[in-house]
Amino acid sequence: MFAPSPLVYLDPMRMSVRDVDFGGMDYIEFVLWVSKLTRRSCDNLYYCSTHERLAEGIRRIDNDVDYFEFIEDGYMDKNELRMNVYIDHQNEPILDWADKEMLTGDEVSEVIEDDDIESQISDIMECEHEPDEEMHTFHKTIDDEFLNKVCGKPILNSNQEEVNDDDDEVSDQDDEVLFPVFDEKQEWDKMVPVLGMKFSNPLELKLCLTNYAVKNGD
Repeated sequence: MFAPSPLVYLDPMRMSVRDVDFGGMDYIEFVLWVSKLTRRSCDNLYYCSTHERLAEGIRRIDNDVDYFEFIEDGYMDKNELRMNVYIDHQNEPILDWADKEMLTGDEVSEVIEDDDIESQISDIMECEHEPDEEMHTFHKTIDDEFLNKVCGKPILNSNQEEVNDDDDEVSDQDDEVLFPVFDEKQEWDKMVPVLGMKFSNPLELKLCLTNYAVKNGD
């Protein structure tokens, strides 16, 4: 199993394999081959060259692309084409442990300083991009009815005569429509419903409509 700080592989069962054409396999075939060799499931495979520290050179074999890189690195290795392969049975975050181990000392402080600089720049950018105060422009008008009312300026009609709001109210009252009121005492055959007629209650309306319908045969 793997252990962090520093990254090491504890109590390994070592096996050395020679005279196998790994270049003729793909990722799935390689996993099956290792499973048969170790007689255990090999879902999490890693490799590292023999001349690198584990935290520096560990890489995961998770697909065909990773496997072909593993083969290529093996053929480029000058130490008799040897590569160390590791099996993780605990599903541990191996690569995260390796990254944390590499980010030590000055590297950690540099990362923190970079984050501070980025945050300062972002603050400056936000300030620079604040929208300016919105300016509204109005089309000024002369003798506008609403503005004249607000300012207390008298309103003039087309003849330049002052218009009084009280006069408008009186004229509105004069133009008011008067609706007839139903008279229940009139003769039944004289009852005629008129649009807007006022009734004291629903029974009067029913009486008027009934008598009108009887008379006119509706």
